[in-house]
Amino acid sequence: MRKYIAEFVGTMILVVFGTGSVIFGGTSFGPMPIALAFGFAVIVGAYAFGAISGAHFNPAISLGMAINKRITWRDFLGYIVAQILGAFVGSGIVVSLMSALSATKSQMVMTGLGATNFQSPITIFGATWIEFILTFIFVLAIMAITAPKNELGQQFAPIAIGLTLTGLIVLGVGLTGAGLNPARSLAPAVVLAFMGSASALTNMAAYIIGPLAGGALAAVVAKYLLKTEN
Repeated sequence: MRKYIAEFVGTMILVVFGTGSVIFGGTSFGPMPIALAFGFAVIVGAYAFGAISGAHFNPAISLGMAINKRITWRDFLGYIVAQILGAFVGSGIVVSLMSALSATKSQMVMTGLGATNFQSPITIFGATWIEFILTFIFVLAIMAITAPKNELGQQFAPIAIGLTLTGLIVLGVGLTGAGLNPARSLAPAVVLAFMGSASALTNMAAYIIGPLAGGALAAVVAKYLLKTEN
């Protein structure tokens, strides 16, 4: 149970840090502050909970780990449930912070609640491909960094993984919002839908299929080409 609680709390922190930075910090200073917020959340969560659950906080990472037998499929299901619940609680915390500032529902909708989405000329197929590529790179890096025989990588894993996520978000935030995480993308989109704005939820397939497929391929490439599991 401890590992599921760790995934719940870690994902909650990720969503609060990350989407909160979008809402309260905005994009006036470019993508770097937002990317750093997500990156720091991963670093903090990894140091806090890595020894308990592995600090995935992301169904795409958990899928890759399950494929390569670093966790069981039973734990994979438990992790996903914990991550999704954590993401929803994180979004709820962000909404409560906005409520404390007397923000109205329409004002909350205008901020987007940190939800991931894309605009023309990017299509849903293009967004799925972008999310696939970015998540593939992210999960492949994690697999290589945390490989059982990579002692140097394991020592600096939280920092290396956090900085990798930071760089990928800088690259992709202007394209698809750089979700790279189905739980992180799903929660604010559902909350927005309940508030009357369903556009992010309508495009959710890109943020579920793309990252999960990218995580799965990364696991296979890591195992059979990089030999990370040997």
